Amino acid sequence: MADEPVIETEIHDRINEALAGRRSQRSFVEQLHDGWAATVAGLDDLAAMVAAADGTAQQEGADAEVRMGFGELRARPGALRKRAGDVGRQVDAAVARVRRETVNIGVIGSTKVGKSTLLRTITNLPDTVVPSTEFQPTTASASSIYHTSGAPRATLLLHTWESFRDEYLAPLHELAKLGPAPRDVDEFRRHRYPAAGSAEAAGAGADDYLRKLDAAHRSLASYERLLLGGERSISVGFAELRPYVAYPRKDDGDPVGVQPYHAVRSVRIEQPFLAGAATRLGLIDLPGAGEAGLDIDRQFLRQVKNEIDLLLMVKRAVPTSAAYLAEDSYTRTLADSARGGVPLVDYYKVVVNHDRVTDTAGKFFEKTFQSVRETQDERGIEALGADVTDRGEVLGRLLNPLLRHLAARLAEMDRAVVGEALRGAAEVAGEISAYATAALKRARELEMLLPDQEDEFRTLAEKLRNNLAVDLAGLVQRYDAETASGTADGSLTEAIGTAVGEARAWVRDGLGYGDRAAWLEEVRGQFVHGELETKQDEYYRAKTEITTIFGRIDPSLDEAVQRLWDEVAGTLRARLTAEVVPQGPNALAELLATAESRRARILAGALTSLCDLKEDYGSVVLRVTQPIIRGIHWDQRPAPAADPPSWTPPPRKAAPPVQQAKPGGWVIRPDGSRVRSQGSVVPVAPAGNGPIESLYDELCAVVDRVITALETALKDEARLMTRTLAAAADRFFNTAIRTNRNERDYENLCRPFMRTIWPDHFTGGAARLTADLSRLAEQARRTGELTTAVTGLSTGLRTGH
Repeated sequence: MADEPVIETEIHDRINEALAGRRSQRSFVEQLHDGWAATVAGLDDLAAMVAAADGTAQQEGADAEVRMGFGELRARPGALRKRAGDVGRQVDAAVARVRRETVNIGVIGSTKVGKSTLLRTITNLPDTVVPSTEFQPTTASASSIYHTSGAPRATLLLHTWESFRDEYLAPLHELAKLGPAPRDVDEFRRHRYPAAGSAEAAGAGADDYLRKLDAAHRSLASYERLLLGGERSISVGFAELRPYVAYPRKDDGDPVGVQPYHAVRSVRIEQPFLAGAATRLGLIDLPGAGEAGLDIDRQFLRQVKNEIDLLLMVKRAVPTSAAYLAEDSYTRTLADSARGGVPLVDYYKVVVNHDRVTDTAGKFFEKTFQSVRETQDERGIEALGADVTDRGEVLGRLLNPLLRHLAARLAEMDRAVVGEALRGAAEVAGEISAYATAALKRARELEMLLPDQEDEFRTLAEKLRNNLAVDLAGLVQRYDAETASGTADGSLTEAIGTAVGEARAWVRDGLGYGDRAAWLEEVRGQFVHGELETKQDEYYRAKTEITTIFGRIDPSLDEAVQRLWDEVAGTLRARLTAEVVPQGPNALAELLATAESRRARILAGALTSLCDLKEDYGSVVLRVTQPIIRGIHWDQRPAPAADPPSWTPPPRKAAPPVQQAKPGGWVIRPDGSRVRSQGSVVPVAPAGNGPIESLYDELCAVVDRVITALETALKDEARLMTRTLAAAADRFFNTAIRTNRNERDYENLCRPFMRTIWPDHFTGGAARLTADLSRLAEQARRTGELTTAVTGLSTGLRTGH
């Protein structure tokens, strides 16, 4: 590859800059995706509640005016949902685009035009990876080929049975007019398809699809294990890849019953193919346009269009296709539908393959190129020409211009895709908002036509609040009783006991080395090298270990707070039902969201304070343990403990009265000091009583005193935790129950759930319909609020520009 044309450095740099800009849009696009998903879910919920209320009205024999009031509301969601689906695909395409770290060129063309040859010429891949034949179509799966500096490899992304059924079988069943696809593999195996051309077939138009279904059915044994296996991707060597990406070659004796490509959703091939290239380039090999029965628009282009930045159509200059044909127009139409807001002139290019074998004089090439250029000029589409078997021509006349175009336009193309998705989402979100407003208005109008049960509802809501007052007061009294008796919090007490035990065991076990002798053996060399440095290091090591051990207490604080949350949630759930207060550790947070959306502001405030308890209480480690652990310092000893220490130094050996030292040597006095000997008799400390042994005894005593102080302080903290939980429970009780005029909060909170909370009062007749309309009105309001996440992004983007 050294003598071939190379991609200019400027092109690499500009493409990489555009990809960096693409990454900067991810946060915005993902906000759009999440907001859109929530909006569509809100529309679905609203449509379901309209249907439920309408069903109740019909079932309960409501007045004709009420029954007729649901007609328009039931009709509109269908069209809205269809438009929402189209927008959802645009948003998904924008998300896929900004997450992609490569610039991808999709290559498409009719069979036998040189598409596969072109890809092999660019990538230097063999026929087993990018197959082609002279007489029949070969490409069965969409392959993505990426330039890499690493080792070549091929990875197959496999279908599940469900995705194979929904994405392959179901469209073919629909096109062949066969009804629903088989539900499972066993049903597919037992299924009997009519033969193409038979009387049972739904006309000649179904034959192409029946042949594909028959091939998938007869070869099921060759790929069933891939559909049902646990692995969703596998690596395959290039030599074995062909059956996974191509149809069998009947003329070469390939067994027609072996067609594992059916289980392949897509193929990712990595191969170095550009000399000195840094550009992150991908080539998407699309099955041939116009291939009989393939239905490329639905089966393939929709699957991979999210991965394409530019679509290149290959057209071969031969006598049979020298003119611009209907299939060429069809491909351009596909490009127009897949471009996602990118101008067609940026997204779509045509390359005319100069086949020098059959067209040595170039007559057909010139005629074809002129025909294509004249037709494409109508929309400004660029036509390129090259002999796809000549690597120099392909790189110089084709790939370089394409990459230069992408380098110049990729950033604008990305913005166009995002802008198109945002415009579509904002437009349909506005229509959903208008529908939600109409539904809310209609629900309130219909409520006016029903018998008034407001007085009964308010009485029940007030009674519910009073019952909750009794229940919550009982919870507060239990916590107060524990505080009065001096009961320590159980979770903290257990965690404290564990930490104290671990810390004392660490001291007993030779400060973590096993025993005293092991510590002396480990530290002695360092001590001789530098006493003060060793002392500092060992104090810091002890401080770190004790900090780590007692740092494990903090999670027990979370357990204590969670226990209070669970008890409060259980008390509320018993009256409000699990629909309002769901099960699980996040019950109060979910109730808080409901209270805020229902404008139950007093309850929301009480729940907010309770949910913030962990942050308000703080970390035990930082607030209690750390100030005490700071006492483990090499030049600071804590005051003697009032209680006898749990650790006592081992008995010292009796010292001999004197020892003879050699002249000029060092001797250790009984007080631990060292002097140089003059050869006289000097009292010398025994081995068991030297400075290093004294350091060990001192450090053990210091750590032991700190552990004792920590145990005392933390036990006080455990009792304080009980008082804190009691205070938190009391604060919640006073805010949620005793705040003046809080009965409106309970009415607002309970109104959409009246049928669930009071089934005896609101499950029949007008009462049931009243409850349904209340839920409908609440969902309409909520859906309208959800749309603002999308329309707000659109407004913000326009303001920013």
